[in-house]
Amino acid sequence: MARVGILGLGKMGSAFAVNLLSKGNEVHVYNRSKEKLRALVAKGAIAHPSPYELGKTVDVVITSLTDQDVVDGVVMGKDGALHGMKQGGLWIEMSTIDPDASIRQAEQARKAGVNRLDAPVIGNANMAAEGRLSLLVGGDESVFEKYREFLSQLGSTVIYLGRSGSGHKMKLILNLHLGAIGLAFSEAFVLSKKLGFEPGVFVDAFNKTVQKNYFSEVKGPLIAKGDYSPLFTVNMLLKDLTLAENQATRQKVALPAASLVKQLYTTSVNLGQGEMDFSSIALTLQRLNGIEPVG
Repeated sequence: MARVGILGLGKMGSAFAVNLLSKGNEVHVYNRSKEKLRALVAKGAIAHPSPYELGKTVDVVITSLTDQDVVDGVVMGKDGALHGMKQGGLWIEMSTIDPDASIRQAEQARKAGVNRLDAPVIGNANMAAEGRLSLLVGGDESVFEKYREFLSQLGSTVIYLGRSGSGHKMKLILNLHLGAIGLAFSEAFVLSKKLGFEPGVFVDAFNKTVQKNYFSEVKGPLIAKGDYSPLFTVNMLLKDLTLAENQATRQKVALPAASLVKQLYTTSVNLGQGEMDFSSIALTLQRLNGIEPVG
């Protein structure tokens, strides 16, 4: 059993807490909005008034926050968790943030005598609550090996990728690909409708071929029904696409398709779809082509 603290109780942070509580861990929580604390306290979590108080109580701190600026403030700012953490404790950064910020944070943790792993995830809140995520881990390999068993409580697939920042780099790479395949599938979907096929016929045919993939199998049937209930929103993906574009610019890498992908997800936001599932890129393309949306 681990004594673990979670900073940030959005969909993912709350799901991490539920999963770890179900596995017998002592779970401590902090969130700026107190409303989100109540349900977890009712399940056995221990609430703290500040990140500092949480940090000095636990052996492992997990951050699951919106961006690197919030992480900086909650962990290293006034009353930040890092100031209270024990020497040799572990900070696991599970947000999706800029890799350069991740590397900087790891150095600050090292100076404070605290171990740090970056471990952003692939998967949604339902998978997080059941411990079925894929973890993309960066950091010192000896620290990774020491905590491998604990990390396996958070995800069924744990991938070690190298030094600090590697997990956050890979997360942006994979989500760039996710956005691209979502757009490609959606364009094919729109053309199939223009050519007279029913939505379900196209999706079924696609998934019976070697071209099938996660997006077509999981999101395809929902697109065919016009169901864009959010698990991973357009706003979330667009943030990741922006971070990926920033990395490409710094490395002087030409990614012309990625630029187009970002533009079209930006169009989705401008059409009011920011809080819809990212698969609603299919809805955007139907609207742009004058097609009556499904559903």
